[in-house]
Parts: sequence; C-alpha cells; structure tokens
Amino acid sequence: MALTEEQRKRMEENRKRALEIRKKREMEKEKEEAVEGFFAAAPPQEEGLQHKKRKVDGATESKEDKKQRSNVLLSGEREDCENSDDESLEEFERDASAYVSQTEAQKTYCLPKGTIDVLSFVERDNPHQRGFSKMKLYSRAEVRRRARKRFGGKSGLITEREKRKMKRYEQELKEVKCLR
Repeated sequence: MALTEEQRKRMEENRKRALEIRKKREMEKEKEEAVEGFFAAAPPQEEGLQHKKRKVDGATESKEDKKQRSNVLLSGEREDCENSDDESLEEFERDASAYVSQTEAQKTYCLPKGTIDVLSFVERDNPHQRGFSKMKLYSRAEVRRRARKRFGGKSGLITEREKRKMKRYEQELKEVKCLR
C-alpha cells in the first residue's frame, strides 16, 4: 500500500513535533539535574521545577522572552568574568550550589528584599515539610552580579559584609551590656 503525498506530509510534521517535544523534555531534565545538586535528599515526587513568570507592567513574560533574557545575562556574565579579575568567585562560592535562597541572598550578598523580588527564580517544594509554601531559589550568578553592581565590585561587597557583621556584633554587645 503506497502512501499519498498528504499522508507523508502529515507524518513528517508529526515527526518534527515529536523531536521538538523530546528536545524540550531533555532540556527540562537537565535543568532539574542542575537544581538537584541544591537538595540531594528531595523525594522523587518533588523533583519537578516550576518556573515562575514575572508580570511586567500588567503583561506576563513569555518563556521565549525569559530564555533570551537569561542567555543575554549568562553571556554578559561570562564576558564580565573573562574581562575582570574583580568578578572572580569568593572562597565560599567555589563549591556552592548554583541557586541561593532569599535569606542567604539577603545575608551573604547584602541585598534588600526589593532587589531580590525583581530577580528571576525557580520554585521548588519545601524539603522541610511538604505542606509548607514552595521555596524560591535565585540564580547565584545573578544575585552576585546585582550585589557587586550595587556595592562597586567584589571588594565593595566584602567591605559592606564586614561593616554589617561589625554592626551586628556591636548591637549584640549592647544588648548583653543592658542585661547586666
């Protein structure tokens, strides 16, 4: 039985669609594997990631726009790292996860909540309790880039971190003196 031209055309379209779906699933699986390094003990049903769309001036950002933006960010970060010694990693960042929680971003990178709110993130089921709200994980590279831009580079960020540490120490010392 010979196939008609219409049947061949439909078969070719279906084959292309199936290849696109397979490619999309492989990319999603790679993203999941990258995030799994952050929580190695996640239960199997919690392995899926949900990418959150940001609303910008009432319009929702599409996946393609987000992908283009992230590619631009990544290429820009690579160029910054190659062109400047100031963009080198700090010691604690060398073996750290690619993602950072909101609390860690605020404490380690000295960023206010408002700045963190505009960053892109992935949502992940909370590993402590399934019923808790989902965690937001931010790209460490993007958080680092924002913090260094805000404080004038790596040395400015380190100085700000030390300044805040001293302020906390003085505050705790003051509280201890009040107790006596």
